[in-house]
Amino acid sequence: MTEDEKSGFDADLEVAYQAVDRQKTVGMRALAGLFLLEHEFRRVVGHDYLARLLVNRLNRFAPYDCAVFWTKGRFGRFDVTISGIAKSKENKPVLLWGQKLGKWLHKSGWGNKQISAQVIAGNDKLEPWPQNMPRAGLYVPLVNRKGKVQGGIFLLREAGWSQPVRVLFDQLAEAAAYTMEAMDRGVHGGRGWSALLTRLGVVLSVFFIIFGSFLIPVPVNVDVPARLAVPIESGLAPRGPAQIDIRLPPQGAMALEAGSRLQIRHDNMDYELEVEHISPWMAGLFADRHVRARLVRAPDGLAPPVLERVTIENAHMPLPLYVLRRPIAMMRQWLNLD
Repeated sequence: MTEDEKSGFDADLEVAYQAVDRQKTVGMRALAGLFLLEHEFRRVVGHDYLARLLVNRLNRFAPYDCAVFWTKGRFGRFDVTISGIAKSKENKPVLLWGQKLGKWLHKSGWGNKQISAQVIAGNDKLEPWPQNMPRAGLYVPLVNRKGKVQGGIFLLREAGWSQPVRVLFDQLAEAAAYTMEAMDRGVHGGRGWSALLTRLGVVLSVFFIIFGSFLIPVPVNVDVPARLAVPIESGLAPRGPAQIDIRLPPQGAMALEAGSRLQIRHDNMDYELEVEHISPWMAGLFADRHVRARLVRAPDGLAPPVLERVTIENAHMPLPLYVLRRPIAMMRQWLNLD
């Protein structure tokens, strides 16, 4: 091979290498852009920052006319971010349209899908469609690890989308879904620790409020049903000032404690008893509470032969137990315990 032929061969080889390098450079740039954007996802400090990244930085991979990013909150509220549209009162009509678009995409259940103008034209709920936006595009949902759709990205343009670009967008949507889940759990972003501390503060506040409510006494003066644990007719009931056993439903006996006074009226005769012992209130959820009382005052010095109701006077009970009286009564009635 002559020198001229060798130099010409080397020149052609260099051109071939440059062509291959240019082809590889396009792919490597896309891959580098994917890594950089995922790196930015890991450094976001809030949902708004992530939304701005998604609507403004995806043009590194493919051009589009407009990007719409939507998310669904815990209470069914849809939030939307649109490229080039600030969240202001002037842009409220466009933002409302974006919310309707997000609801429509969420209900569709689509995965990575190219949406044609014919599909959009057949839905009247999306009207009025902004005149300066194309009626076609690529939709990519954000799906978390449990398979729940947390949001979605809709990239609007008339031209179609190549398969490699759609694969890149799938990867970015998965990374964005992981980032959203991490932020919601309070373990990601600049506000992660503050979110954890806030939740811990809320939990502790609720605990202390509930615990403190048990220290708030509520005065009660109630008339409740009651019965003798041992009927007088059996001959086993004590006589005179001895102790007698009484059964009370828990919703009435919650106010009782040792030393409480009970008033009984039978055949126009008044009796007074003093509580000496009462079974725990939790045991009374499924059975009447057992009360042992001592007869303090009686017209004939004997215990009443029949006991139907008892008046609890000047007693106190914790606020939560006072509030739970009615639910406990309903539960016992549902379980046929009364």
